[in-house]
Amino acid sequence: MIEIPENETNKTQKVNYTKKPNPLVRIVKLVSKYLFIFKEKPSKELENSLKFLKWDISSSEIKNFSIISSLVVFSLFTLINMLYTYLTHQISIVLTLTELILPLTTYYLILSYPITQSKLIKINAISESPKLLTQIIIALKQNPNLEYAIYNTLKYNKGNLSEELKQILWKNITGEKTNLKAEITHWGEKWSEILPEFKRSIYLIISALSEKNEMKRNDTLDKAIQLTIDGSIQKIKEYANNLYIPTLILFSFGTIIPLVIISLLPIISFIGKDISSPIQMFSLLLISLIIIYLYSNKIITQRPPAFSNVTLLKQMKGFPKPGNIKIKINKFEIEFNAIFYTLSVLVLTSTPGLFYLVNKIYKSEGLSLLLSLLNSYNTLFIVWGVGIAFTLYTFGTTWFKKKERDKIATLEKEMIDGFYQIASRINEGRSPESAISFVANSMKRTSFGNLMKDTYNLIKNRNVILKHALFDPNFGTLSNISSENLKISFELFLNSIKKGSNFCAQTLFMISNHYETLQKTERLMKETLKNSISMMRITVSLLAPIITGLVVTLQQMIQNSITITQERLTALGYNFENFPLFNTPMLNVEILQLIAGLYMLFLALILIRYITYIENGKDEVMLGTEIKNNIPLALFIYTLVLIISRAILI
Repeated sequence: MIEIPENETNKTQKVNYTKKPNPLVRIVKLVSKYLFIFKEKPSKELENSLKFLKWDISSSEIKNFSIISSLVVFSLFTLINMLYTYLTHQISIVLTLTELILPLTTYYLILSYPITQSKLIKINAISESPKLLTQIIIALKQNPNLEYAIYNTLKYNKGNLSEELKQILWKNITGEKTNLKAEITHWGEKWSEILPEFKRSIYLIISALSEKNEMKRNDTLDKAIQLTIDGSIQKIKEYANNLYIPTLILFSFGTIIPLVIISLLPIISFIGKDISSPIQMFSLLLISLIIIYLYSNKIITQRPPAFSNVTLLKQMKGFPKPGNIKIKINKFEIEFNAIFYTLSVLVLTSTPGLFYLVNKIYKSEGLSLLLSLLNSYNTLFIVWGVGIAFTLYTFGTTWFKKKERDKIATLEKEMIDGFYQIASRINEGRSPESAISFVANSMKRTSFGNLMKDTYNLIKNRNVILKHALFDPNFGTLSNISSENLKISFELFLNSIKKGSNFCAQTLFMISNHYETLQKTERLMKETLKNSISMMRITVSLLAPIITGLVVTLQQMIQNSITITQERLTALGYNFENFPLFNTPMLNVEILQLIAGLYMLFLALILIRYITYIENGKDEVMLGTEIKNNIPLALFIYTLVLIISRAILI
């Protein structure tokens, strides 16, 4: 029987997959408290999703909120449409479509949000399975005791799948459930809906425990982990092969079609259809963005499990307080409230554009003269302000986590060679401490070598045993490292020392080989997914801003040509009352530049989310990194294309 320390007994609460209260839950509860109109129950899928997420709301409450929200949106756009009709004496087809589409979209987005979240979290959770099964199998090869293997594996794992397994083990130890093998089997069957091979791997692990022959038992265990790995690779390859058409659709409907419509505005006006007012143009592009988001979301939720990312401690040394941005200038580090800081940057950067919009309403000669110095680029500052604000917030709240994860990834990669060298030295008859000293010298230019050097120095200078040098909570070299793989591997290393040098060396060789296989598998999956969406990366950072910039300039060039033609023909005595092309008011270039720029920006954000979630799953850290890498580049190219094309064509 495995004894669990007292500080581990609190791990038995039900898994809360969302980790922190979801804002939607609070809003739904508040609305339902004062305005509960619709009480019929929606689909079983929604109920199961809410139950899985452990959200403290009922399916009736969220359906009630989605209907009320859609009615609010419908009322708002009905008012806008009526106001537009009253002012222009025209019925807008675009606004009427928006009035119908947006409420339905609002209803669908809110109602499907819990379902989407549960799918993404389940995919992320089962993505832990190759790593988790590898760790259990290594422990079982060391000691074929299921309780021992699970307990040692779960000591440092913090993922959702690990938390569920921790509950199963606790119920077995406390006597609430008596058959651990049956519970583990049921656990595997539960997750087989997403990854069928996971269930088969669990069956093989349970079967291996009944095998008396050690060699056959180890072969069965190897087959168990290989089954899950092969299944994951096969599903990723199939998914990647099917991404071509969705990517083409997103490119066409996201980049080409909406911007072609903008470029055809003068021709559409020629046949008497005016859709060039700012509100209509905004509505048209908003509908396009919604369609792209919904379609990309559908593709994301179909992604099979791949691999798990490093789970960091909530608050580590050097991390800013939650909700803060940390900026490093030389040796000084300053923390700001993330929302306040980004809003300040947004307002300051957008100032020329905001002054321009104010001046459109309240004419000021002095302000007009000042704004004329920026020529036609005033509203571009608003686009830059929004883009920089998004970049600062997402990257500013995640860059330190990315830095820590990169550090851990390097350590885990170097651990493979490090453990192999330690095993080789122990095989030669050296003590574990001597082997660690050797690796500290042979790998002194690496992170793992430095870790071993610090560990050996603690043993030598503080006269502590290897276990304390590694795991002591006050000074241990692993105490502030969030690497589950590293900690579990060293735990197995320490346990193997008790069984002799040969057993210890074989354990380290085994750990090294298993993790090398895992890392090769992860690299293969990443490359497969990355290659399938490489075109989308080019679209985000190059094609979309180039096309958007050219469309704005071409529209300006066409408007200038129409104006010049009208002036010349008017001078010759022609009457243009029956020509819609000359009578329809044209969209101001500054406003078009703003609307098209914001469209390009939000399209880029949707596609970046699509790229990130396909490559890495639901990962806010990588999302922040991708936004930092792509949004500033897209803004720069959009601005550069506007400047160059205007210099050549205008």
